[in-house]
Amino acid sequence: MKKLVLVLCIGLISFTSFAQDDDYDDDKARSRNYNQRHETLFNRTHVVGAFGGPIFEYSNFGDNFDVSAGGGGGLVIDNFFIGAYGLGAVDNSILKNDWEKLEIGHGGLWVGYTLNQFKLVHLYSSVKVGWGGLKIEFSDEDFDYQDAIFVLTPELGAELNVFRFFKIGFSGGYRFVDGIDPSLSGYEEGDFDNFVGTLTLRFGIFGNPRKRR
Repeated sequence: MKKLVLVLCIGLISFTSFAQDDDYDDDKARSRNYNQRHETLFNRTHVVGAFGGPIFEYSNFGDNFDVSAGGGGGLVIDNFFIGAYGLGAVDNSILKNDWEKLEIGHGGLWVGYTLNQFKLVHLYSSVKVGWGGLKIEFSDEDFDYQDAIFVLTPELGAELNVFRFFKIGFSGGYRFVDGIDPSLSGYEEGDFDNFVGTLTLRFGIFGNPRKRR
């Protein structure tokens, strides 16, 4: 009788252990199948690198040529990147309202896409969405105009791979500036909208082309 009880106990313990292992395997299989079936926006994307570098933006304020300088950086997610930027410019020219000095600065979100980025020359595009400020110092009166602005700059161009860690981008776009008060500044909303040419230097890690195949 004792032997029968011992055999039954051993059998019960073995069956319980086997059932637990089987449930564990089933849970792993269900989880794996769920992940394979359940597609989301980000489960097929991979962060492959990061970058940073200077940005130079060339445009006109009125009839005067101007250069904005700054920088930006971000994460490389497959062929996309997302990050932040900042740009600023100071213009001491005299335009239609006889200003003595203009200062403009803005920064914010920077997103972009590079097609076939491991080719020597490839398509490069980005959009900058920023907020900042504009200040005008007039030469003929004791009044300085200041205001907050919103800036949107889409651009399209080409990028050159100089080294694995260094890319140069040449692009053209259009800068939209919103927030100017015509009654105080003497300028209309569209006076600061203009075409821009941008030189972008990106230093960083951009992924491994062998792993992308």
